[in-house]
Amino acid sequence: MERKRILVNINKGYIRHFLTMLNSLSTNNPESDFDVFVLHSNLDDADKSHILSSVKENIHIQYIYMDSSLFLGAPKVERYPYEIYYRIFAPLVLPESVERILYLDSDLIVHGNINELYGMDFDGNLFIACTQIRGFMQWFNRVRLGVDKHHFYMNTGVMMMNVKELRKELDPSKIFKFMKSNGWRMYLYDQDVLFRFFGNRIKLVDPLVYNLSDRYISFFNFRHPKQKVDLDWVEKNNIIVHYLGRNKPWKSKYKGILADFYKRYETK
Repeated sequence: MERKRILVNINKGYIRHFLTMLNSLSTNNPESDFDVFVLHSNLDDADKSHILSSVKENIHIQYIYMDSSLFLGAPKVERYPYEIYYRIFAPLVLPESVERILYLDSDLIVHGNINELYGMDFDGNLFIACTQIRGFMQWFNRVRLGVDKHHFYMNTGVMMMNVKELRKELDPSKIFKFMKSNGWRMYLYDQDVLFRFFGNRIKLVDPLVYNLSDRYISFFNFRHPKQKVDLDWVEKNNIIVHYLGRNKPWKSKYKGILADFYKRYETK
């Protein structure tokens, strides 16, 4: 089997959704073995035993403990705890043998084959990811965080990371200095950091295929009324469905057309 590296960061509250995401990944990529590196601060032995007993044979879990106290002073709110920063510094704690890795949020479903995404050439970039904003919002974020027109604001929920090169480029002292002095102007904290420092080193790929949300479907259909995305299109063409923001399919107030993809793989 081909071996692929996957990166996640979770806390106790997201174990169920993490297992659902892994179930979808494993089911739809049976020809691959996955080394899944889990960044965490509060998983105990019972949690790890539960995870081990719940994953399929082609999923191999490796835990990396992150000391959350190192992030004291960095901006955060209840919805975005310190765990969101862990992915930024992952290249510094991953084994040296890892040169590329696919980061996946736990509030998403992989319902297609990821071979093409995983094998893409970085073309000298540090990330392969999607952006779900255009025009004014790209300009606004550039002005807000003081970068030029070559920077693109990416969604960090799905991203190929060029770990080998990031090890050379990451400077924790500069990043922490920026976070502590610019918290007042930051909205989506980890995304703001990566945009500020590496937004000009991103290879963009299609969010309809690799990072599709209900919000983006509405945006796309409004702008392209003759090419509307519906469930049939998603079934045939999309690889990764991402439940962004507060609109989650496991909540009673969910609104959208993508809930069934979560329910197919849901781990109770």
